[in-house]
Amino acid sequence: MLSHQHCKESWTTGLAEPRKWVSPLPVDYLEGANTVVSAQTVSVSLSIEETQTLLQEVPATYRTQIEDVLLTALVQAFAQWTGERRLLVGWEGRGREVIFPDVDLSRTVGWFTTLSPVLLDLEEAFHPGAALKVVKEQLRRIPNEGIGYGVLRYLSSDVAIAEKLGTLPQAEVLFNYLGQFDQALSESSLFAPSKEPIGLLYSPRGSRSHLLEVNGFVNGDQLHLEWTYSENLHKRVTVERLAEGVVEALRSLIVHCQSPEAGGYTPSDFPLAQLSQEELDKAFASIDFEQE
Repeated sequence: MLSHQHCKESWTTGLAEPRKWVSPLPVDYLEGANTVVSAQTVSVSLSIEETQTLLQEVPATYRTQIEDVLLTALVQAFAQWTGERRLLVGWEGRGREVIFPDVDLSRTVGWFTTLSPVLLDLEEAFHPGAALKVVKEQLRRIPNEGIGYGVLRYLSSDVAIAEKLGTLPQAEVLFNYLGQFDQALSESSLFAPSKEPIGLLYSPRGSRSHLLEVNGFVNGDQLHLEWTYSENLHKRVTVERLAEGVVEALRSLIVHCQSPEAGGYTPSDFPLAQLSQEELDKAFASIDFEQE
């Protein structure tokens, strides 16, 4: 369990300082207004076979979760678009993290969510496996999967910290993986997705919080990625190319993870050892050499 002081230091120094150097995302129309009424959506998906591999085979290769892979593909696609190998993402989570040993979430009802800024940097990782390991480690360094950021940003009694976090560059990309709808609502379930329109969630005259919103989910045994953007700021073809770039990056990661040379450990797999990636690689190389 990370201490309150450790979380505070992580958000205000180690995670906050690099955000000062984040560049704004490109737009097609400089004077456009990012309004709710201007929002449009582009949808892309993987095949059933690709989705099955992504969910069942890929995680074991580098001991990853699906969000590690999705965010790796996301930052790779944005790097192709912008030329920048780092991307500031607003990472939305389920909001039900167990932050205390005696927390009982079994009687909670409703939509819980967390939202925290995550700066993903591919650094010198150009190989799919190296990129996946780098992003995995950066995500593992986020305290309690980001739930502490909102508390520190909006509920902290330390005004100076709240002001500092508020003046830093904010994420222009929102990412949320909603899970596997097929598992949540099976054919035998008492509940099923409604086919009736639910109407607008926000006023059409309101402003959107991000330039691009990416929501991922598995439905019908396929991974779907829905990209919401403002037609006042981006052309549809721009977002379509970006969305297809993520799909291609995902396919490259899947193919790599199926190859014989893929696989390996990262420092977060052995937190008590406190080894760097280089030290860990040397340790396993020596073990393999002795076995030979």
